[in-house]
Order: sequence, then structure tokens, then C-alpha cells
Amino acid sequence: MEFTKIQQPQSFRDHAYDEIKNAIINHVIAQGDVLYERDLSEKLGISRTPLRAALQLLEMEGWLKSVPRKGVFVSHIVEKDVEEVLQLRGANEALVVELLIPKITDAHIERLEEIFVQQERHTGNNQSFILMDKDFHMHMAELTGNDRLIQLMHTLSDQMRWFGIVALDTTDRVERTLKEHRAIIEQLKKRDVELAKQAMHEHIIHTRTAVLASLKSKKETD
Repeated sequence: MEFTKIQQPQSFRDHAYDEIKNAIINHVIAQGDVLYERDLSEKLGISRTPLRAALQLLEMEGWLKSVPRKGVFVSHIVEKDVEEVLQLRGANEALVVELLIPKITDAHIERLEEIFVQQERHTGNNQSFILMDKDFHMHMAELTGNDRLIQLMHTLSDQMRWFGIVALDTTDRVERTLKEHRAIIEQLKKRDVELAKQAMHEHIIHTRTAVLASLKSKKETD
């Protein structure tokens, strides 16, 4: 695995945290992989003290699991995690729509469509596609102006990127995601809260189905 050595004024702990978490999200580090402090320390270009602090934070957030006398392992995506995250995601996305519709402008929708077009251009790269997916949803959240909702959506979006790359392995998930995003945009244009919430709900449900199907398929082949 490859990491970027720190080059700028950023805390060593935060640098390690960001690099390791992104490697997990992008499945560069696989589920169940063991992490070795010496190896990580050398690749990140930092000492073990801030590295351990980063690993502890990642474990607190559920990305890693420490097993006594065995080491630190990358967590597995399990059905319970998917269900919990998507339940929260669905509730918060509905709130985003409710808060957004009264204040959304044509310029906001134009920017959302620009993100949509950029996502269309990344259909051949799952990591880039799912990152643009995050931008699409976070743009809407940020337009609400609700700082706590935005922070919660950021946290959920990191989990969704991890799950989402798995979901893109299903046959037509990329095409369906784009179709669902287009439907959301069209309802936002109409400023119709209920129809926009319905479009978002269907998007979340289809995402759930794709993630769980991919997990089931992987389990059967392991």
C-alpha cells in the first residue's frame, strides 16, 4: 500500500488519520487487514506516538478493531453497519431536502448539475465516482446552512463512500445512481418537497439494496 508522507503544516496525528482512513474507504487497505505500526510509521514519515493516536481515533470511530495479543485490524463491513448508517442517512437526507427547498436558487441547482456532469465523466473509476457522489450530496447539505447537520452528513458520507465502492461492483449501480441523482435534481427544480424527498428515499433504498447484494455475493465467494 502507498501513503503520502507529510509535506505541510498539519498535525502528524491528523495526517496519519486522514491517510489511513482514506486508504480504508477506497479499499486500498482491505477489510480484515492487520496494520503494523513500524510499516505505517515508515510509509507516513512520522513517529509512532502520533501514529498510535491516529489509530486510537480510527478505532473509536469504528474503522479499526484492536485485538489483544494479535494486533490492530481493519473492520469488516457487516449488514448491521449498513442498516444503521443508511437509516441515519435517509433521515438526514430528508431533512436536507426540507431545509433546502425554501432557499434553493437556480444558481444552486446549476452547481448541482455541474457536479452531476463531473460524476458522469468518472464512470470508469469507482473511487472518483464515489467521491463525486459525496460532493453531490454534501453540496445539498451545505446549502441548508445547518452546521450540525453538515457535520453529521460528513461523517455519514465517509461511511457511505466505504460502502458505496462495494455497491458499485453490482452490475448497473453506476447507471442507476446517475439516474437517481438526475431525478433528485428534477424534483428540486420543481421546488416540490414531497417529490424531492421521495426521489431521495428511492435513491437511499436502491443504494441499500446494492450494498447488501454486494456483501452477500462477496460472502458467498469467500
